[in-house]
Amino acid sequence: MKKLIVFCSLLSFFLMNSYSQQSEAASSEPQVEKSASAATSSEPVDFFDSDELHKPRVSDVPEAKRPKEQDKDKIAELDANDKDGRKENSETLKYGMEDDIYEVIDKLVKDEDVRFVDDVYDLFQETKNPSVREKILEYFTKLKDPCLEDYAVMVLNDPYEEKNSTVNAVFRYVQAVKTKQAIPAVLTLIENEEEDYFNGALTTIGEIGGPKEALYLSEYIDREDLSVGQKQQLVKVLGKIKALETYDKLVELAEDEDENTFIRMYSAESIGAMEKKEAVPVLVKLYEDQDPKLRAYVIKGLAHFKDDEEAKNLVIQAVRDTHVSVRLEAIEACRANGYQEAVPYMIYRLQKDKEDSVKKKCFPAIAELNTEEGNEFLVKQITDKKVADTPKSRAAAALLEFNNAGTDEIIALARETLKDDRRKSLRYALGKEFAKYKRDEFAPVCREYIQSKDTSTQGTGLDIYSKGRYSDVTQDVRDLVISAAKDTGKKNANAKKAERILGSDDNAVKEAEKIREEEEAKKEAKTKAIKKPDSKQESSNAK
Repeated sequence: MKKLIVFCSLLSFFLMNSYSQQSEAASSEPQVEKSASAATSSEPVDFFDSDELHKPRVSDVPEAKRPKEQDKDKIAELDANDKDGRKENSETLKYGMEDDIYEVIDKLVKDEDVRFVDDVYDLFQETKNPSVREKILEYFTKLKDPCLEDYAVMVLNDPYEEKNSTVNAVFRYVQAVKTKQAIPAVLTLIENEEEDYFNGALTTIGEIGGPKEALYLSEYIDREDLSVGQKQQLVKVLGKIKALETYDKLVELAEDEDENTFIRMYSAESIGAMEKKEAVPVLVKLYEDQDPKLRAYVIKGLAHFKDDEEAKNLVIQAVRDTHVSVRLEAIEACRANGYQEAVPYMIYRLQKDKEDSVKKKCFPAIAELNTEEGNEFLVKQITDKKVADTPKSRAAAALLEFNNAGTDEIIALARETLKDDRRKSLRYALGKEFAKYKRDEFAPVCREYIQSKDTSTQGTGLDIYSKGRYSDVTQDVRDLVISAAKDTGKKNANAKKAERILGSDDNAVKEAEKIREEEEAKKEAKTKAIKKPDSKQESSNAK
């Protein structure tokens, strides 16, 4: 049945195209030319203006293209931090087994490593492994590179022979790179109401569609044949795509206490996303509902009205809502909208809230809002001896992320932990935060981490150095490499890590290799000497 639908779609497309060409040959009237254009174009404007609105239609496949040229400075930085990685990863992508390739691409995705776009693209054209293809789609989705648009559109034109996971990966890719050419194919999947593709297609239209698609989707809001799940997804997308024609209906759904909870929630968020001024009093009234899930989504909706005083006041007050989910949503909205007036409320929550998730969310929000009161509070978490190490770690992470205050105090705290092995957990946590940023003030504490006798501390110090490449610390890393090579009786797990950071062309790495070769040669000579029998003893035994 699925194949039949696609076949009919394609047949209809080509028949319409053929008919239009014949009509154009028979008559030179402008109206005929317009009809031919409407039949062959994948532009959504023609699609909506025609009588074929609800008939299957395919998208024109974009021309194939190679990946975009990447930022040279970023490539240089990646090469500096991973000097031997380019060759190793490139060889794995070309010659490695599928499991090894998958692992490499997974790391490239996590690191947003742009050095291998051409290698990965070429692999995509060659591989027949669906899992590898999906991982490559994830890679280019992360980079928002449109080089696979042709493949993505072909899949959406005929998804029925593909794995569902592949189709979902294509949906995510199209959403990320905003492939407008895919709109007709995606609308056809919505119209066919295929359960496997309906939600993904709706979400995709929400990301790539415009006013015409909003008008099209608005017709669905009154349909009785949609499942609850489909209706939930529809109301979410209607807000995202700003289908203003459905505003009154969404208000009705949000206010209907007998309606499905999730439909009410998503309707509340969507009427806010449409950013109509009259939505504010509606949402404020909805906040009085007893359902905390609905209240949380009311806050999501109100967050769209950053400069509206009524909306702002309610969002700030929601930081002290009785339900944790509402407090979390309010804290996020205050952070995103820059509501500095919410900082005292967040400080109070850090001191009094029983929910750890709320406290955890307050730290970065206070740091980002960057008020004098907030910064002083966070710095005090670092310096106050009575504060436990967990909140110290969270305060340090927040302060270092936004870099508005507290750096000196955090470095001093790290030095305290380097002298106290009972606080290793905090020591490691602070080190991981230092390793996220390249800042010259981290160089001295980086050296102290590397000089530690504790293996994990030393390894963390190497991570800090790898990010910052502090020239004052390079010799310490080289000394570690040479020392490990000379001390053959003791294995140092960090020596290899240090060598990878320095790269095979570094003189210290070359010297260490030479030392190991010499030591190996001595061992071999010694072994041969032990095995070689004494010549006099041999003669005596012979007699």
